[in-house]
Amino acid sequence: MKAALRIINLEDNARDAELNEAMLSARWPECELVRVDSRQEFLAVLDAGGIDLILSDYTMPAFSGLEALELARRQCPEVPFLFVSGTIGEDAAIEAMKNGATDYVLKHRLMRLIPAADRALREAEERQERQQAEEAMRESEHKYRTLFECLGDAAFLTDDQTGKIIDSNQRAEAALGCARGDIVGRKIGHFARHCLDPEKENEAVIRCDLVRTDGRTIPVEMRNTRLTLYGRPLILRLCHEMSADRPDE
Repeated sequence: MKAALRIINLEDNARDAELNEAMLSARWPECELVRVDSRQEFLAVLDAGGIDLILSDYTMPAFSGLEALELARRQCPEVPFLFVSGTIGEDAAIEAMKNGATDYVLKHRLMRLIPAADRALREAEERQERQQAEEAMRESEHKYRTLFECLGDAAFLTDDQTGKIIDSNQRAEAALGCARGDIVGRKIGHFARHCLDPEKENEAVIRCDLVRTDGRTIPVEMRNTRLTLYGRPLILRLCHEMSADRPDE
């Protein structure tokens, strides 16, 4: 969690605002506290960006906390939003949470503010890390799929423990004459069963026949490479078709 947090303190009562700021500054001495008490000021700070946490009173004369929550969820839904109020009831608090508030703290129990803010910031950071990891995974999967499909030979990816095919490229589908859905889940021996000795199927290079769905066979040289993808031990099997006029290819 970064030290120089930027925190909005939406509060119309000067004394309450000072209490919030005193507690936050004690916990995060380098944080920037931006106090606002109107819709216009709140929107201006949201537009400026870089907000890490929003504290808001629930009831204010000219600007409602629920309206502030709606604006925040629209402009920066990833930023945690805490109500700090002396008037919010249990039903209103539950409704606010349903509408996107992260938590609420009663002003007469202000000692809960820092634990609630800590938890909200930590959860927001964890969500961001998960999103970044998921984005990296999607990018990695896209690169993998592009490379896998660009391989010049029929390719199968099999689980090293079960021997089952977990992926195949379009060249493999064309070679076997069936769709990917009919390939994935079967063992490699199902398609190379005529010449593939189960005891030798994981050797680096194997000569065998791929058996098409129409019964025809294709002589291939299968090159097997062990690898680990996403922490899973796999075998990449590249099947190079051997030319009929070059039996020793």
